[in-house]
Amino acid sequence: PNFHRFHPTPDSNDKRSPNSPWSYLKVSVVSPSPLDITDLEFKSAILQSLQVNHGKVGSLSHVDVLKITPPSRCTSGYFTCHVILRVSSRQKEEVWSAVTLISTLQGTRCAVNTIKESPLLVSLLSTNSPTPGHHRYRHQPPVC
Repeated sequence: PNFHRFHPTPDSNDKRSPNSPWSYLKVSVVSPSPLDITDLEFKSAILQSLQVNHGKVGSLSHVDVLKITPPSRCTSGYFTCHVILRVSSRQKEEVWSAVTLISTLQGTRCAVNTIKESPLLVSLLSTNSPTPGHHRYRHQPPVC
């Protein structure tokens, strides 16, 4: 019997293949006042959003908060900080949507958006050079 007929070989370009277990997300958090978010606090907010919006499947998602930048003031008068997340490539879509659905942190209304995704961490840390990865906003920079 042909084993591959029933179990196709993973495509090497598929980011969810076993060859690429992690995906990295760069997330912006915009709020009317500066937030001093801790890694644990942000991870808890993500896990809660995953459980509420994706149930048991979402609560099994793997998320690591790798870096949070200090808040800075935008030209619009709002404050923003960026968060780098490491997530399982298989659960990237669930985490992405759960992050977007977070609307309150530390009792303050906020907007949380994924602004870039990449299978390479280095592409999210570099800000000056063109790098591989999917930009959320292809034709305009993210709005604060």
